[in-house]
Amino acid sequence: MLPAGPQVWEVFTDENIGLLAIPKGDRAKLFIDCSTIDTATCKQVGEAVKESGLGMFVDAPVSGGPDGASKATLTFMVGGDEQVFQQVKPIVEFMGKESFFCGPLGAGLATKQINNYLSSICAIGTCEAMNMGVRYGLDPKVLAGVINTSSGKNYNSEFMNPVPGVVPGNIADRGFEGGFSIELCTGVLKQGRQLADDVGAKSIFGNAMIDAFEKASQDPRCKGKDSRSIYLWIKDQRI
Repeated sequence: MLPAGPQVWEVFTDENIGLLAIPKGDRAKLFIDCSTIDTATCKQVGEAVKESGLGMFVDAPVSGGPDGASKATLTFMVGGDEQVFQQVKPIVEFMGKESFFCGPLGAGLATKQINNYLSSICAIGTCEAMNMGVRYGLDPKVLAGVINTSSGKNYNSEFMNPVPGVVPGNIADRGFEGGFSIELCTGVLKQGRQLADDVGAKSIFGNAMIDAFEKASQDPRCKGKDSRSIYLWIKDQRI
């Protein structure tokens, strides 16, 4: 996995040490890229692989974070040829519990970007709701218990609640160390916003959400930390 499109492009196409510089050989190669990058670069890499004659290429970004990786419970979202997916499936399922064929090349990435967009909306909503309750004087554990047995329940409220002590041992209890960094999260959200623009989909929260994450990523308490550390920034904001 690499952080952005330019790095993936270089790893594949560098004339001297790129993956596509290897000898052709007798057997077709299967290239599986699990990076979360823009769909345009993904398709360019796919075309380069095709022109090289070396083999087949799929995009297969993941969801689940470091915990999912260590426990082999990742979800893989695969884009490419459906017949090739049948070869990919048993490989990625060594590392995860679920794999989905999402459509043609780039569809895995589009699915990943959409999932992250929605997850981040829920994360910010959870941070705002918990901050509202704490400021009112509510017990955060009681508030979280009500949310998680009511219509506000979501993954972030149940497992990644940003208030330390609400979910023992979770990312907030660990000082937001590790996890999905706020910088990477911001980058994927920008990809999601670009996807919305590309397909002409109305985005109500996109710009405001990205602005919040960008500002929080400059907060020393959030830099390099898990994206839910945005709670630390949100709780200090005043209207």
